Amino acid sequence: MSDPLIEPDLPPSRALLTVAAGLESLLDGVGRVLLVAAAVVIVGEFAVVALRYGWSFSRPWLQESVLAANAALFLLGAAYTLRHDQHVRVDLWSRRWSARGQAWAEITGFAVFLLPFSTLIVWVGWPYFLRSWGMAEGSNQPGGLPALYLIKALIPAAGLLLIMAGSARALRAVAVLTERTEADQQ
Repeated sequence: MSDPLIEPDLPPSRALLTVAAGLESLLDGVGRVLLVAAAVVIVGEFAVVALRYGWSFSRPWLQESVLAANAALFLLGAAYTLRHDQHVRVDLWSRRWSARGQAWAEITGFAVFLLPFSTLIVWVGWPYFLRSWGMAEGSNQPGGLPALYLIKALIPAAGLLLIMAGSARALRAVAVLTERTEADQQ
């Protein structure tokens, strides 16, 4: 893969697509890790129920591990879902628009809705995590998970990953607009 910073003659749209592909590659890696979280949720919840009702056996760390995996799956999975355009959207009109119109809608949606919302998640979640980390917060249950602050770190991480996913989509949209402009100039 070529580096747009090393090859200055690379067209602007190719450079944008290269950066977008790098962000998407990172998000795909997160998605692969989330497969493990999904397996932990399924197998762990089955184990919690089977042990509790089959053998009257329960451990707080097992229940909290399932909750932590579930939190990771949903918080971090939102960015992966956005990266693959599998999120809920209302495109009654935009699907009939031209590629340029759809690109403008994507950029506007990112700038007006996703970026402020994701920034708010990071802004509110970061001090929440830092406070938890500063006191080395653990479970309030005897035998629970010792590092609850790691789970709370998922909140600002979710916001950052959403910003990355939205940025990749916005860069692709700008590339669509740039390609048209380049083609018009030739």
